[in-house]
Amino acid sequence: MALPYDVVKVIEEAIPDRERAEKVIRALEEGLGAVREEARAQKEVVKAEIKEELTRELVTKADLAEFKGEVREELAHLEGEIKVIRVWLKVLAGIMLAGFTLFNPGFHQVIRAIIAHIGA
Repeated sequence: MALPYDVVKVIEEAIPDRERAEKVIRALEEGLGAVREEARAQKEVVKAEIKEELTRELVTKADLAEFKGEVREELAHLEGEIKVIRVWLKVLAGIMLAGFTLFNPGFHQVIRAIIAHIGA
């Protein structure tokens, strides 16, 4: 990897001996090349680790299908309970209506009048 021109100039100014400056420049270029290669190698490792971790954390299609089945079972159970509650509400409404009707003194008078009229 070649160093930028500005960096080479700074090194050449700092090290007046041209041969020593070139050695420093080559050493830095080789070092940066090695760092770049190591970074490339680590990139694949990090990429694989991230992919593995994301795969563990993300929901898969199988997970969604299982959850969907569980929700459907729960909904079916709730629908059954709602039907039972509806029946009980109808029964209780009937009992309330019968209670209001049978224990209402005015209703008793109407029934007596009907019976008297039929029996008369």
